[in-house]
Amino acid sequence: TTTPLTLWAMQLGWTIPELESAQKLGRPIDQQKFAAMQLKHQMDIDEQVYIGDSALGLTGLINSTVGTNTNAQTGTWKSATAEQILGDVNELLNEVWKKSGYAVCPEKLLLPPKQYGLLVTRLVSTAGNISILEYLKQNSLSNAINGRPLDIQPLKWLTGTTAGGVGPGASGKDRMVAYTNDPMRVRFPLVPMQRTPLEYRDLRQLTTYFARLGAVEIVYGETIGYRDGI
Repeated sequence: TTTPLTLWAMQLGWTIPELESAQKLGRPIDQQKFAAMQLKHQMDIDEQVYIGDSALGLTGLINSTVGTNTNAQTGTWKSATAEQILGDVNELLNEVWKKSGYAVCPEKLLLPPKQYGLLVTRLVSTAGNISILEYLKQNSLSNAINGRPLDIQPLKWLTGTTAGGVGPGASGKDRMVAYTNDPMRVRFPLVPMQRTPLEYRDLRQLTTYFARLGAVEIVYGETIGYRDGI
C-alpha cells in the first residue's frame, strides 16, 4: 500500500530593519515567523492525516473508502441511554472484529467533540458515580478482547457539516471511527523538515523550509470502521 509523497514548502523572509526593530522590542521576528511556519506545517499534517486532500484526490483516516460505513443502530446520543450508546459502540467494534476474521478488535475510538463532551458530563444513571465515558471504556468489547480499556478520544474533523464542521459523515452527520493504532494496520509516511541555506538578497534575508507529506495508508481495511448519525 503506497501513496505519493507531496512536496510541502514555505519561505520565510525578513528585512534588516525589521530585525533591528525586533531586537529593540525584544520580539525576535525570525523566531516568531519560524514558530508560525511550524504551526502551519503541523496543521497541514493534521488535515492530511484525518481528511486527506481533495485537490490531490487523497482521503484520510476518517473518510477512506476502504472502511465499512453505515448508520449507527441507535444514534442520536443526545437522547440515548448509556446502554444504547454502549450498544452502538460495541456493534461497531464487533463488526470490525468480524471483518478481520476475529483477529483484530479495534482498540481506539474517535468521536466528535460534542459527543465526547456529552459522555464526560453525563452519569450512567442518577444513582451512578461514573460518567458514561468511563462506562464505555470498561464495558466495551475492546476491553474484554484486548485486556485494556477502550481508548476514546475527541476529534474535531468528525463533526458533521450540518453542525458547522467539515466532517465526512453522510449528509453532514456526525461520525465515529474505530481502528487499531498500529503501523502494521494503518500508517502515515512523513519526511523530516529541512531548510535551504540563508540567502541574502538586498535588504532581505530568505530561507525556505521544505518537507514531504504522504497520505494515510490503511494497510488492512478490515480493521477500521465508521458509524454515522451519532
